[in-house]
Amino acid sequence: MIYIDADGAPWRDLVIEQAIKHGIRVVVIADYSHDIPSAEGVERVVVDGGVDATDFAIVNRVQAGDLVITQDVGLASLVLPKGVVAISPRGFEFTEASMGRRLARRWLNGRIRKAGGRIKGPPRFSQDDRERFLALLEQKIIRA
Repeated sequence: MIYIDADGAPWRDLVIEQAIKHGIRVVVIADYSHDIPSAEGVERVVVDGGVDATDFAIVNRVQAGDLVITQDVGLASLVLPKGVVAISPRGFEFTEASMGRRLARRWLNGRIRKAGGRIKGPPRFSQDDRERFLALLEQKIIRA
């Protein structure tokens, strides 16, 4: 099963298309402020708009062998120990080995913002990101 964290899923429609092509069910989870597409083979789950509500809904549903698509490092860190594969829309896989560094950067950036500092956000999604993501997605679907 593929779970999409719709809070940040620029390639959502492509994921759904690939999953349907391979006969894999998709669960799109988002808070009520996001539009979730209606399609056969896609389960739509709408959660309250609370902080991390989408993340907790995903964590509570996933099982070993599932695939989660998210930009959220915190969510990835919660699903990896469950035997779940987590990939980013930028086309990289979250791993236990890289998680410490990613979480430390997230914590440091949060501290800087709380202190009134500014953090430059990530660059816009590019065609290279899209191609890298689609190649990784196809690889993970085939392995499943």
